[in-house]
Amino acid sequence: MRWLLVLVWAGAIFVMTCNASFRGLFESGMVRFEWDPQPLFGQLLDPLPERMSSDFLMQKLGHITAFFILTILLQTKLKTSWKILVMAAAYAALTELLQLYFTRNGRLFDIGFNAVGILLALGIGNYIGRAIPKQSSY
Repeated sequence: MRWLLVLVWAGAIFVMTCNASFRGLFESGMVRFEWDPQPLFGQLLDPLPERMSSDFLMQKLGHITAFFILTILLQTKLKTSWKILVMAAAYAALTELLQLYFTRNGRLFDIGFNAVGILLALGIGNYIGRAIPKQSSY
């Protein structure tokens, strides 16, 4: 059951990141994918904008939150932090790359925002794991 939750959330991240219109997804619930067989990979290297609007900051908060939740879900199934980190970070990178094929803007700096959510969840999970005494089973 836990893997199902992980897969459902990963699917939700995919839909949110690869949908043709993020705004359209939330305003009308319309899911629409547009395929670009020849993406511009140079877009991955575009820098952060000089002026960050509130919409931009909300999107980045969404990146952090989405991967925070994914990492928490992975922690319910996997027990080693490095496996969780590798899986979540690989999916973060994959979603940014896939966005280029779905006429969205994948950016390397977004992987950094995703990583903030991943590392926050790992840190909180490790703190809670140490704070709660383990019960031995006989």
